[in-house]
Amino acid sequence: MTGTGAIRTRLILRLMLPLALLHYAVEPPAALALQKGEVVIDGRVAINVEVARSPQAQTRGLGGRPSLKKGTGMVFPYDGPGPRGIWMKGMRIPIDILWIREGRIVAIEAKVPPPSSNGALAVFSHVADLVLEVPAGYAKEMGIRVGQSVRVTHK
Repeated sequence: MTGTGAIRTRLILRLMLPLALLHYAVEPPAALALQKGEVVIDGRVAINVEVARSPQAQTRGLGGRPSLKKGTGMVFPYDGPGPRGIWMKGMRIPIDILWIREGRIVAIEAKVPPPSSNGALAVFSHVADLVLEVPAGYAKEMGIRVGQSVRVTHK
């Protein structure tokens, strides 16, 4: 291909490459929708949750959300037990963070505030295979304690 055809082809490719890269750089809307589930603690406290499975969803977590209703939360499942760090980047609301290993709560960080505008990010870590975030104060209000059983179902 020579002449005008080659110039046209190069021009089209030059215009389409950034669009193609943008397409792969932005998460498609379907990937943003999180699976729904339910967490039942101690056989009595039912929490409707969003399930953050992918690394992108886990990194985003509840960041940027203006509120979280009582009885709702987000669960972060992992393939097995390990040190699971939770950071508060982009958080706008205080939360309780529950670490769960082999179906039992192993640690609770209560009323964790969002980061201040000039403060360092808070990072909390415990060995777990599941992490649950709920509204601040909810764990205490519902009598949730370390050692209680946890059952998770995905819809």
